[in-house]
Amino acid sequence: MSMLFFLITASCASQKREMISKSIIKLEGKSSNIRDFIEIDGYYQREDSIRGTAYQMFFEDGTYVAILWFKEGVTERMKRENLSQAIYSWKQKGQIRWGIRWGAYKIEKDTIVGQFFQKGTLIDGWWECVEEKYVIIDRKTLRPIYFKSLFKEDEKSETNPYEISEENSIYKFIPADSLPSSDCWLREEKWIWRNEQDWKDYMEKIKQKKKQ
Repeated sequence: MSMLFFLITASCASQKREMISKSIIKLEGKSSNIRDFIEIDGYYQREDSIRGTAYQMFFEDGTYVAILWFKEGVTERMKRENLSQAIYSWKQKGQIRWGIRWGAYKIEKDTIVGQFFQKGTLIDGWWECVEEKYVIIDRKTLRPIYFKSLFKEDEKSETNPYEISEENSIYKFIPADSLPSSDCWLREEKWIWRNEQDWKDYMEKIKQKKKQ
């Protein structure tokens, strides 16, 4: 049992190192100016017959959440009126956590380029590191065009990377009030920041929040 635990831990650590080396989109410690391009006071919803429903959110600080879940039984009206109360969240080490696969993004002309990450655990042992791209159709519409795992073992797959060509795979903006905070585990990682001082400033802000 101890040997299995050691192998899983070593594998997880190796994946994290590889993931950090592939992380080229960093948080800059300032506004990304995304409001100049799209609406963000709400969430984006995708509906298509192939992959079903999905939700995303973008924040001015350069982070985005690639997947978020809603509590069972919430209505569309409840989502719009109080998004923070409608999303599924949990408490971990004194922090409110929500969302799956947090990432950092940058804007290149008419395209949002993001890299999202999912933490490995002692149960599954695997990290996830993916690059994706969205074309900005208009201020309330995004179309995903690219999705690629950045791990070496995944690069051998014939379906990776792939271009998303389904015309109905569109994310539409849904306005909402009482938005949740972008505080997340990823922002607490020093390697996702361009400048170490910005990371230190953020961690001090989190420390003060915990005291309140």
